[in-house]
Amino acid sequence: DLFKEARSNAPCMIFIDEIDAVARARNQGGFSGGNDERENTLNQLLVEMDGFASSGKIVVLAGTNRPDTLDAALLRPGRFDRTVEIDPPDVKGRAEIFEVHLAKIRLAEPIPSLARRLADLTPGFSGAEIANVCNEAALIAARRGAPKVDSVCFDLAIDRVVAGLEKKDLTIDPHERRVIAFHEAGHALCGWLLEHADPVMKVSIVPRGKAALGYSQSLPRDLPLYHTGQLDDMMTMALGGRAAEQIVFDEVS
Repeated sequence: DLFKEARSNAPCMIFIDEIDAVARARNQGGFSGGNDERENTLNQLLVEMDGFASSGKIVVLAGTNRPDTLDAALLRPGRFDRTVEIDPPDVKGRAEIFEVHLAKIRLAEPIPSLARRLADLTPGFSGAEIANVCNEAALIAARRGAPKVDSVCFDLAIDRVVAGLEKKDLTIDPHERRVIAFHEAGHALCGWLLEHADPVMKVSIVPRGKAALGYSQSLPRDLPLYHTGQLDDMMTMALGGRAAEQIVFDEVS
């Protein structure tokens, strides 16, 4: 029915979101045989797309986060044979996405400057995560009874999205808290002293999320390539927490 309607309205465009739900490879994904509904849908999709002529004036687009699971027949010439990879936005793209979402919020400072600042603080974030930050900031401001959403609300929202919900009531004995403090201090100290390590933004021993008893937040840079010195410093910073524990508590024991 979809393709019949498309032909009756040509020229037109068909967009199928999350196509991997019905177009997984037929030897995987739980297909149970020839009567499986998903396999029948996939076969019909292949048949319909085979019937397109170059003058049909119908364009079919599809989106998926798992292109590796799609059936090979679907990717042959004449079907979905052109692939566009959409990577996470760079700092300029993040600023533009923030401007879209910030326009819906009552803010305590101008949108352009706030969007640029938040874009610098959220490397690697997708559009959905940026929207989540804005929503969380608005909720935090509402809980605090603030008339407008300010920078503090956005900082707390970024922490919430990056590290998870703060667990203020989690009971940790003094020795464990001391271990966590030295561990996070080791990460932060390496990040502060090493030339090529990512700049340290925040260090906390407040538990967050499911497993984080503390965290050291750094600010990764948008770099497409890393040289040996940068990789060495990144690994050193990652192992700095465990090294700090070993140095301090081995000396004590």
